[in-house]
Amino acid sequence: MFERFTKEARIAVVVAQEEARLLNHPRIGAEHLLLAITTRTGAPGTGTLARLGITPDACRAAVRTPDSLDEEDAEALRHLGIDLDAVRASAETAFGPGALDRPPSAPPRGWLRRGSTSKPQKPHIPFNTSAKQALERSLREALERKDNRIGTEHVLLGITALDDLSTAGLLRSLGTTPRDLRAGVLEDLRAVA
Repeated sequence: MFERFTKEARIAVVVAQEEARLLNHPRIGAEHLLLAITTRTGAPGTGTLARLGITPDACRAAVRTPDSLDEEDAEALRHLGIDLDAVRASAETAFGPGALDRPPSAPPRGWLRRGSTSKPQKPHIPFNTSAKQALERSLREALERKDNRIGTEHVLLGITALDDLSTAGLLRSLGTTPRDLRAGVLEDLRAVA
């Protein structure tokens, strides 16, 4: 399928892997694809993201803290005898201020060396279900539009077609919805045509 991707779309997939690695996430998700596309200035669909206020920094911050607990979650945990403020204070006492806000430290350099002359190998990061579905859906989006190639705009449309609460929550935290993002991308594609 990747042979049908445009250069920009391929770069976005590689950048998604790097973003997941930098955030110390074990899998590449749809959120990493979205984040990667925000970094591709001038790629199809990025104008829609910019107009909606979805910047790389805002997206990275939202991806960095997915599923952050709100007051309702904290209250539910209090009923179980878990005080989030006490947990945070204990972690900061043991590991320093902001210990829960930063990713774990990186493994030592060269931890996967193959022989003395090779460079450190970066571990493979697999796609999670949402990323796989978004990429598969991007192919369908391109076919429905009768486009020969799969571009970043199709990947965005694939992300908006996901039926998962995590992606919808991420977009909500960025001030939009899957429906609004989809409408914006389609509107921009019509304007270009």
